[in-house]
Amino acid sequence: MNSEQKAPLKMDADNMPKLLLSFALPATVGMLANAVYNIVDRIFVGRCSGPDGIAAITLGFPTMIVMFAFSLLFAIGGSSRVSILRGARKRRAAERALIHTIALLALAGLCGSLIGLCFVKRLLLFSGASDKLLPMGTDYLRIILIGGPLALMGYGVSSLVRACGSPRYAMFTQVAGAIANIFLDWFFIVKLKMGVKGAALGTVLAEGAGTLMGLAYFFAKSSPLRIKLAYLMRPSLSVVKRIISVGFGQFVVELSFCLLMVIINNVTYRYGGNVGLSAIGIFSSIDTLLFMPSMAVGEAAQPIVGYNYGAGKPHRVIEAVMMAIRFTTALYLVSFVIAELFTPQLIRLFSSNPKLLAVGVPGMRITYAGVAFVGLPIVTISALQGLGRAKEAMLLSVTRQVLFMFAPALILPQFFGINGVWASYPTGDICGSIMAVFFLRRLIKWLKSPEALKAD
Repeated sequence: MNSEQKAPLKMDADNMPKLLLSFALPATVGMLANAVYNIVDRIFVGRCSGPDGIAAITLGFPTMIVMFAFSLLFAIGGSSRVSILRGARKRRAAERALIHTIALLALAGLCGSLIGLCFVKRLLLFSGASDKLLPMGTDYLRIILIGGPLALMGYGVSSLVRACGSPRYAMFTQVAGAIANIFLDWFFIVKLKMGVKGAALGTVLAEGAGTLMGLAYFFAKSSPLRIKLAYLMRPSLSVVKRIISVGFGQFVVELSFCLLMVIINNVTYRYGGNVGLSAIGIFSSIDTLLFMPSMAVGEAAQPIVGYNYGAGKPHRVIEAVMMAIRFTTALYLVSFVIAELFTPQLIRLFSSNPKLLAVGVPGMRITYAGVAFVGLPIVTISALQGLGRAKEAMLLSVTRQVLFMFAPALILPQFFGINGVWASYPTGDICGSIMAVFFLRRLIKWLKSPEALKAD
């Protein structure tokens, strides 16, 4: 019996700290690899095209977030269903959920790409583009949209591989894509002098490679689930509804985050001009390195939570959730220390422009003031999604994003200028954590009740 076939027994029997680490470490490495996509692009562009190049790429963030939102919509719902059904030993139902998820990802990527290409300039203007930055922003975003289906599928396929109990392979696809991105960025930007076009092309090709490697997993003989196109001959609306219902909360959160980025870009440009936009772009890149990897722990806990819930072991679900909260909090404390002590050095990786440093250094320190509180809401949301409790996950996610981020981003800059933009982040982090306490207590109470044993 190979390691893939043994995975179901490990997930409902192994020591929890060991099990969570076995999922979290590959997921963290994979998340770091994804961070490389953002960071490498901006380092090369910042060195070769200056702050304006970074600002132009930053203007594409909102559109890219919308694409990522659709990926989350299907990836979170699909991986949750796959984990629960595997835990319940329902292989055929799990394979049906798998192929439906992949088909939805592909369809959404194709439609999003076609629609986006029709409105490239309008999307950039909506995101706060100036006349100076619009040409470079158009060059970058057009190529990103052409490769949209590959980018959208990449994250989704990786989540499905992880849901099948193979976090290391999921990590491998992400790391391989990141390494390819570094080489391709160097080749297109430095050697061929393609600027932002080269950054976009390198990103698209690298994401395509990662997606293909992820899909290859499901055609291997050792895979616990296989891609069976026969299930698409008679698509199941009920399966699609279950997938969308679980992922819809995070989908709304990402769309609201897109709107938040539009607000932040426009407010930042008003108070800080192109230099302010460059600072936001650099912060967003560094943020993927310091903030996103810790989210991987919550992401790693999701298949464990779903599997043990499906296997009728709610006590292990509680253990996984509490362990994940402790891990994420510890990691975010490390990120806090790095952000407060080494911000100038991190920003100089992208540019040594004095004006950019004057805006970015204090801004990033303000932004990370509340990061230690973020682990609690992140893990709570992931646990709710993994258990299929879509409405609660959406309520917590949307309230945290809309109520505690939008209002500060609109109000604080009127009193504190660009520093008010930065301050909206810790405000949302702290308030969101307070709200998550109530959801977590309610969740644990439910898991201890007889109702939790009725997995479906």
